[in-house]
Amino acid sequence: MKKPNFQAWLQQQVSEDPEVILAGKLEYLRLYLTDAMREIRNKAGLTQAQLAEKLGVKQAAVSKLESALKEHELESVLHYLHTLGADLLVAVKQGDDLYQASDNEGLLLVDVPDVVAQKAMAANMSLRDYVRVAIEKFSNENNGLRTALVKLLESDDLIAVKVRERLSTKTIQEIADELEKCLSLPEEEDRIFAVKDVLAATLVVRDNNRGISNEVYEIDEIELLDLAEELLEKLADIIK
Repeated sequence: MKKPNFQAWLQQQVSEDPEVILAGKLEYLRLYLTDAMREIRNKAGLTQAQLAEKLGVKQAAVSKLESALKEHELESVLHYLHTLGADLLVAVKQGDDLYQASDNEGLLLVDVPDVVAQKAMAANMSLRDYVRVAIEKFSNENNGLRTALVKLLESDDLIAVKVRERLSTKTIQEIADELEKCLSLPEEEDRIFAVKDVLAATLVVRDNNRGISNEVYEIDEIELLDLAEELLEKLADIIK
């Protein structure tokens, strides 16, 4: 649903008076809400009179609900939307925290950074479509990475065999889960040490129980770092 740019109008600094600012926020809400209500009714192919009949009210009541210049009772708005098979999603934002007040499973309200809105505009896309495409692209890349991880770990590749030996108490899927988290880290050095920690997890507990000396453990640390680097190089070649 493409919306008029009420946001740009609202962001114009017209006063520092809290009451004026609040009045602007209320106007902003009415503009968006009534615009959405009219569009939903039009998509349903109903006139104001036809919807009024369904609601059991007069046409004037529907006209008032669709007017951005009028006060609206929440119950009346919900009744209007419910009759058209629509829901009202509500969230409360305080600083960086966002609280979703509406009970709609599968629909999540999120706080999208301004940079994403700018990218959507540059791509000549609505913000909603841009975010959907980005999520789909990320999901596809994520699935491709998981497939590559599992395929490598199940193979007879020497590095894969070493990894399975190190983590013999874990399933292939569990190992893939942990390695996938490591690969999501932005810095290469962080990824190497994260993979090393995954490979060392079982080893450290076993070494502690057996009381192996720190000197032996230092040697294992170097071996694990080498194996972590080899594993990351192997994955980089696979997922190119």
